[in-house]
Amino acid sequence: MPQRIILIHSPHSGSSSKLPDALKHLEQAGLEVVNSISIAKLDDLPAQGTPWKESGVDVAIAAGGDGLVAGVITHIAESGLPLGILPLGTSNDIARALHIPQDIGEAAQVIAQGKEQEVDVGAAQSAEQATHLGTPSQPVVASTQDGSHQYAYFAHALTVGVNVQFARIATNVATRKRFGRMTYPYAVLKTAAARDALDIRLEFEGLAMPQATATSQATESPMHTTPETLTSLRCRALQVAVINTPIFGGQREFAIAGSSFEDRLLDIVVLEQMDMGTLGKNIARSFAPKKQAVAPMLPGEKRTFTHHPAELSGIPGMHHVQAAGVTITTSAHPKEVTFDGEVRGRTPIYVHVAEKQLRVRTPDKASTP
Repeated sequence: MPQRIILIHSPHSGSSSKLPDALKHLEQAGLEVVNSISIAKLDDLPAQGTPWKESGVDVAIAAGGDGLVAGVITHIAESGLPLGILPLGTSNDIARALHIPQDIGEAAQVIAQGKEQEVDVGAAQSAEQATHLGTPSQPVVASTQDGSHQYAYFAHALTVGVNVQFARIATNVATRKRFGRMTYPYAVLKTAAARDALDIRLEFEGLAMPQATATSQATESPMHTTPETLTSLRCRALQVAVINTPIFGGQREFAIAGSSFEDRLLDIVVLEQMDMGTLGKNIARSFAPKKQAVAPMLPGEKRTFTHHPAELSGIPGMHHVQAAGVTITTSAHPKEVTFDGEVRGRTPIYVHVAEKQLRVRTPDKASTP
């Protein structure tokens, strides 16, 4: 019996014109497409994963970019229904991190014949445990039919700050139509011109303490959390990123050293307010192409803990910790939050590693970074 699949797509993804060819490749791979749905039709519905599974669907396929993948995950995360990815977006960072081919025909074969790999996903909910509206039709905590709340999920990254401004511009339909492939460069320039900093407070849970490394002082010993350990950070920041996927940047495949899809931790990176030249240098020191990823510490540097012992970055104005969860609060007014590049919520927000891992169809020989 052929595997039955449901295809979720977006008409505004980077390669949406390839959707008809993608459907042909799926059928050629021996998959039966029982339904094809636009993600927009699912926005106001409760999680559909369980009904899909009960109707006989074997795999839910996200045919689009990272934002679409996050939207599909929110529907299937608690159902046990496997995810397949057809990378039809612009960056496709989630697919790249899972070694899923960028060629649509090869990606279809992975869905049909690949293995199922369990990976971490992030979950988010209003820190006030109440509906907190994001965009008009997309609450960060969707209400189920019985009035209870469910988490919104992400696979790549949740961000607060300048990346939200970038996402607002880059995902605007009119902007995409006007600038086409130049939409992202245009969004970068517009965002750089604004650079509005935020007063933020982060409260961490389940901090992972750094171990002694070759770049650390020889006398430095591993540290462990205690009830007295300071677990909060307050600063004026350009950006807060809660990162689950270890690969980002599209074809450049930048990576955070030591991060993984399977470590049950989130990488939390905070960029304080600084001039653009310093910001660029700090980012270059902390992130590198996947094959060259190294720890941000330079040889001979002394590791300093600016705010708490969990600090991984020795770079002034840049913070990096790993934790199981974090609550993000912004002073004065709620600020918008992106889930995998889509604006879908506001602060205050509680973010953590989802209890259940997600099953994803990946190549047989794949292994996560």
